[in-house]
Order: sequence, then C-alpha cells, then structure tokens
Amino acid sequence: MMRLMNKILPSCREISHLASQAMDEALPWRKRLELRLHLSMCSWCRSSIKQLELMRQISRRQTLSSARETGLSPEAKQRIAASLQETPDAQD
Repeated sequence: MMRLMNKILPSCREISHLASQAMDEALPWRKRLELRLHLSMCSWCRSSIKQLELMRQISRRQTLSSARETGLSPEAKQRIAASLQETPDAQD
C-alpha cells in the first residue's frame, strides 16, 4: 500500500516546495489536494511546514519591528505592512 501511495503522491521534497509556494501564491486545486493528502499521512512534513510557518511569522514581526526602529516614513511602514498581509496562508 505504501509503495502505491509513494507512486501517486509527491515526495516529501516536492511537498516542501509546494508548501512554500502555497505560502506565496494560490495553488491549483490538484496541487492543494496533493499537499493535503500528503500532509494527512506524513508527520515529518506536517512538522516541517509548521516550522516554516513559524519562521515566516517571526520574520514578519522582525521586519515590522525593524521598520519602526529605523524611523521609516509612515507611508513606507504602511506599504511594508500591506505587503506582508497580502501573502496567502498555506492552509487555504
């Protein structure tokens, strides 16, 4: 059964790439389905994706914090904040 699933579903390496891509853009429905099926069976990939999401959140906070400390103009801060909020979530 596992061999059959390995032939049908993408590898962990491919899933890692898909998950990262899903955080930046909307995936086609087939790719989203492949991602969800793989994640439902692979605890390693689920853990890896959670860590990736956490790193992205920390990076966003750090970017906003740095923007406040550097004395950027209010317009520049708004552009940065808007850009960070436009990124779609991987779970959609």
